Order: sequence, then structure tokens, then C-alpha cells
Amino acid sequence: MTVKGHKNNHFRFLALIVALLLVYSALPLIPFYSMEGADKAENNASAVKKLAGNQGSYFSFIVFGDNHSGLFLNDAVTLKEIWQMNREDRFRKVPIDIVLSVGDITLDGARGQFESFKKVQKLIKYPLIAAIGNHDDRALFEEYVGKPEFSFVNRNSCFIVMDNNHQGVSEAQFAWLEDELKKGQEYDHIFVVMHKPPFDPYQQDWYNIDNNPWAYRLRKLFAKYEVDMVFSGHKHMFKNENFEGVDYIVTGGGGMLLEIPEDDGGYLHYVRVMVNNDFVTYEVRKVSPPLWEWATYYFWKELVYWARNFYGSGYILGRNTKMEPLKITNLNDKEYWMTGKLESR
Repeated sequence: MTVKGHKNNHFRFLALIVALLLVYSALPLIPFYSMEGADKAENNASAVKKLAGNQGSYFSFIVFGDNHSGLFLNDAVTLKEIWQMNREDRFRKVPIDIVLSVGDITLDGARGQFESFKKVQKLIKYPLIAAIGNHDDRALFEEYVGKPEFSFVNRNSCFIVMDNNHQGVSEAQFAWLEDELKKGQEYDHIFVVMHKPPFDPYQQDWYNIDNNPWAYRLRKLFAKYEVDMVFSGHKHMFKNENFEGVDYIVTGGGGMLLEIPEDDGGYLHYVRVMVNNDFVTYEVRKVSPPLWEWATYYFWKELVYWARNFYGSGYILGRNTKMEPLKITNLNDKEYWMTGKLESR
């Protein structure tokens, strides 16, 4: 056999190995789509009941979001995240009490997508509590998951789950929230879970949450009552900020295809939080996509960003030199941030 023939055989062998690995990485979807999901009775309320016997002030919990069940690309990633979540207690040193979802549990709110989410719930071995997201149909959410807004207590901590999935936060919600925050003062820690973050985690975006007064008001309220952490999603990325002593964690890397560059936080992940008496810390767990999904999407996503930002191309084409007027007004009126509404041009 010639040298060229040997090289061709080696190439075919490597190609076969790669093809087998790609196929193997997609196999978990087969049992997922053939399995039965959790019963509807397994919902937010039943998960809270499972926490009733927890004692002590040393524990951990997991937070993730924006898994968008119902699209095979998203489900494949979520399955891999669940596999890693379920290994978090492998050393059996710290009790992991709950998993919190910050919403967008479905792709666009269809019943079949809620059925897919119930499979996700069944595979997670810890009690799961979910907030509602803007992609989640409200009636179906209440049918499959339960109340979208409530509070509960676990050990030495108060947890508040909010509903801000559509038009922000109403005056009635602000009143309810402040009442819950007052009740939470008797506990060592307060954690808030909602879908939309009350700040802009990615400022290079078409929609600016910071332009909405409800976001500013929430940050001032959380600071007033010394909330420990606020968990949210909506933006498919990881980001953390601190405003007046309150940690804000955006964890939207639970499965949905990420469009933001990895260097800016656009990576798949979940967050593990540790509560040790009066101390709270957290770690971000990065999750690599299944090999087949990396080869078909994530590799190319990063390549596109590299090509877009290739040095000199913008100057050669003569773009990005024109100043554009703002689309909104009244942003610098002091009263706007507590009472005003946006005015569009």
C-alpha cells in the first residue's frame, strides 16, 4: 500500500471516530423524549413542603434559568446540565436543598413544551421551584408548575419568587414585595428570584432594562431591606453586579442557544450557592455543550464574532461614524425614576 493510501486510511479512521463521538453525544435525547414527565402535583407548592423538615443554617442550593424546553437543541444542553447538577452532592458534605429556576422554562409556552419541562423536573433529583418567564404561558404555568408569585422559608433564609415576566412590576406588586421583605427581616438571609433582571447585564443590546423605572425602584427597595442576592435570567448569559451591597446574579445559560460572545458571559452554566450561617458565597459552573451541538453551533458562533471584530474591517468599509439621536426622552428628569413613564420619539 502506498503512503497516500495509508494517509487516506488514517483520515477515514479519524473521521469515523469523530462521527461516532458526535452520534454518541446526541444519544441522551432518545430516552428523554420517550420518558414520562413528573406528575402535575409535583409543583412549586409540593417542593416547598419538602423543605419543611430542614434544620440548621449550613446548606446549598442551585440556580439556573432559560432552559426553554421544547427545542431539541435546548433540551440536549439542559440534560447535560442536569447530569452535572445531580453530581453536586457526590461528596455528601453539604446538603443541597433545592434547585431554583429563574423562568423561561418553555420555548414559547406551548403545552407540549410544558410536558418537556416536567421531564426536566423529573430528572433533577432535588426539589425544583420555578419562576415564570415571558416565554411561559400563564395559564399553563399555573397548571403545570403552580403559583408564579409567592414566598417561602428554608432553614435560616427567606426566599421571594416574583412575577415580572411582562410589563415589569405593578404598584400592587411593589406593596406585596415590601411586605414580604419586612417579614424576611427576622431571617438571616433574603434571596429574591425573578425572570427579568433589574439592571442591564449586557448594555450592547436592543432592549435596555435600565431605562425602566421599575428596575431602579427594585434596586433601591432591595438595598433598603438588605437583600443578600437577587437571581434572574432573561438574558442568555452569566453576569454579576453589586448595587448598594446587594448581589445580582443573571444566570440565563440553562439551555437556550446563546448569542452573546463567550468572553462577555455567553456560556452555558448554572450557579451553586453556599449558605454557611451568616455567610453566603456562590460559584459558577460552566457546562460545555454536547459535542454535536458545539460542532453545529457554538464553534461557529465564536468564529462569527472573531470575523466581525477582525481588526480594520470597519474602517475600511467606512462605517460606525455617524452619531444617532436617542429614541427616548425624559431619562434625565429626576422624578422619572420613581414615578415616570418613558416617552418615545
